[in-house]
Amino acid sequence: MWRTPDAEKILVELHQQGVEAWPAIDVSLERFSKHVEAVSPPTLDLDALAKLSGEGLTLSAACLDQQPAAMSIFESVYLAPLSRVLAKLDGGSEVANDVLQRLRAQFFAPSPTGRSSFFAYSGAGAFAVWLKVIAVREAQKMRRGAVATNTVSDDSLSVMPTPEADPELRFMKLQHRAHFKVCFQEALSALGKRERSVLRMSLVEGLSIDDIGKVYDVHRATAARWLTSAREQLVRDCRVKLAERLGVSETELDELMGSVQSNLSISLGQLSVSRTK
Repeated sequence: MWRTPDAEKILVELHQQGVEAWPAIDVSLERFSKHVEAVSPPTLDLDALAKLSGEGLTLSAACLDQQPAAMSIFESVYLAPLSRVLAKLDGGSEVANDVLQRLRAQFFAPSPTGRSSFFAYSGAGAFAVWLKVIAVREAQKMRRGAVATNTVSDDSLSVMPTPEADPELRFMKLQHRAHFKVCFQEALSALGKRERSVLRMSLVEGLSIDDIGKVYDVHRATAARWLTSAREQLVRDCRVKLAERLGVSETELDELMGSVQSNLSISLGQLSVSRTK
């Protein structure tokens, strides 16, 4: 896709967005295009490319070039507001200051074997929202005393406990369990980005409803409704896919394997925390 006429046209438009958003930043179209290519998956199509944030990608490229104007914008426009969000979490301003320091190190002074976290931003979604999620995750890691350099991926939602480790899942025969895992992963992939995000925050990272609400700047009731809806959709889609895969009706599925819905809820609550670099 890269360097095709259609892709080049979109890149020009995205670059213009960045120029208009940050007139004090100097990022050439060629530099911008190389950065987008570096942070985007090779399978990115034109529709997805057009939806990227030219504003966020331009800032990222400029910060990677250590342009003083870009670094100042990152600090004042993005990090400063986060201090107020983080101060509302357990630990108050002390945790907020520690988190911001860690973020500065991850973005501007990564370890010799690591890369700047700017490379983790693909441009999908607003830069401010993406950064806020990272900051709250970092605060949660500090609470748990976890290693701060790891990040949690959506893949961790599909890690299922073994039958031996989970007595509640012993009802599921091994051959059916394999089908179940495939269907679970397919149903998870079919969820929207926000649905996967709130599930991951709640079930993998251990964020409370209040914390999730703060990440998205919504009332806790809204966050709770999002989480409930995501769980219900995941359970519903997984059941349908499993019934189709085994060639049985949902009634027969329940008779064969017990209450799939209740046991799926148990498995969601016991998801392992796996981390990928």
